[in-house]
Amino acid sequence: MFRWSYLHGALLSCAGTLAVAQTTARATDPVFVRAQALVSDGNGAAGRALIDSVIAATPPTARLYPEALYWRASLASNAADAESDYKHIVVDYPLAPQAEDALLRLAQLELARGDRDGALVHLQRIPRDYPRSRSLARASYWTARVLFEKNDVVAACAANANALAEATETEVELRNQIRYQGQRCPAAALAVVVTPPNPVARSSSPPVPATASSTPASVLPSTPPVTEKPAVTDAASVRPPIVPAPAADTTRIKAPTQGVDAKPGAVDPEKSPTVAKPVTSPRNNSRSNSYSVQVAAYNRKTQAENLVTTLKARGYQARVDGDAAPFRVRIGRYATAREAQDALKKIKAKGMDGFVSRVPER
Repeated sequence: MFRWSYLHGALLSCAGTLAVAQTTARATDPVFVRAQALVSDGNGAAGRALIDSVIAATPPTARLYPEALYWRASLASNAADAESDYKHIVVDYPLAPQAEDALLRLAQLELARGDRDGALVHLQRIPRDYPRSRSLARASYWTARVLFEKNDVVAACAANANALAEATETEVELRNQIRYQGQRCPAAALAVVVTPPNPVARSSSPPVPATASSTPASVLPSTPPVTEKPAVTDAASVRPPIVPAPAADTTRIKAPTQGVDAKPGAVDPEKSPTVAKPVTSPRNNSRSNSYSVQVAAYNRKTQAENLVTTLKARGYQARVDGDAAPFRVRIGRYATAREAQDALKKIKAKGMDGFVSRVPER
């Protein structure tokens, strides 16, 4: 109970921080600010009742619904209720802006009850499923903290160094926490584990949420990260890869000689030069390229199919691309990059995110 009370105070503070961070994209509903103030003033029952009334009056398909779940979890009176709502967000609303932060909260809950491996499962999903997440630095910091508790100093120092590289200059308090934790790293380890910052993570674009699963987040296995870099969307600067033409095999060229096939190796002296003409691969001409909006990538095809089912139910022309991991979830096919960018703007207006990807037509 003591550990939950301590963690609950930290989560309440972080919930306010998240609300401020999301203000740049859209204003936080005043009802959530009011509920947080009530809980902070010691009137927790009234604050939670206010959130419950919002959830009861909001359709599950509305953009406000996962945000209300997040606030109810952040203001919950016990760990079990908080965990239930965070998992609800991660599983059923993977494209919501709160999903990546819900994973971080689930990791903290696992750590609070002493399940370090369970905490790592949630933390490792953040860079894997949300490579542009604003929570990457905090996820790396908490990963290092868990690894220190597991006495894996080398890996912990590497994660802590990555956290410092990913943290922005405005995250002053977080950077101080990372530096303080880094004092546990020996000097020799620091010289080895410092890695350059993740160029994708420092993008100014909103996070790319990209995960869905019918399996509870706490039981998903730990898998290596899958990162997707946005494709170049300027049609003028995109060129298909140059595939060298196969070298001509002159020993198999046959030239007609008075209606009879010549023997292998024979050529017509009037028509054939000494160097055979290259043969163009028919695959280069049989398939052209188009553009799609990619919203997720998975190691498991079932996860990608689950998200496609959800998106189709919402009216999107979604599909799974790829016969092997990563399985990419993409929406629509567009003739030009501009059309795909217009579609991406509409998707962002619905509370989702993604990037334009050039894909082969089928």
